[in-house]
Amino acid sequence: MLGIKNRFLNGELLIRLLIIIAGIFFTTAALAATTQLTLTTINSRVSAGIGNVVSIMQDVALVAGIGFIFSAFFKFHQHRQNPQQIPLSQGITLLVIGAGLTVFPHLLSTASQGVFGTGITKAGDTGIKSVVATG
Repeated sequence: MLGIKNRFLNGELLIRLLIIIAGIFFTTAALAATTQLTLTTINSRVSAGIGNVVSIMQDVALVAGIGFIFSAFFKFHQHRQNPQQIPLSQGITLLVIGAGLTVFPHLLSTASQGVFGTGITKAGDTGIKSVVATG
């Protein structure tokens, strides 16, 4: 008991207690200042994040498609030099995969407009009513 009293009088324990109390106070103030999370804000944040991911995936598909097309040309060249070792089907397969990946980003918007029409609405507060309206 005497050791705690001496540490308190020296200021070590007092400084630690003040730091802990200040930390609790500032944490409480920071948590109280935040706004409440609603489903609408969560939906908007997730939609924005997914839009960025889709854009990145389209860019990756385009770059990969161009890479497959270049590798198809190299396979055609290898087949021309040594047709016994490299079959022609490898070059054709790489060319078809590359063409599909290169065209894929442009097919997404065309397919969504073909399936859903030009007036696509997001399923939100009133958008879902236009999709499932019963009359």
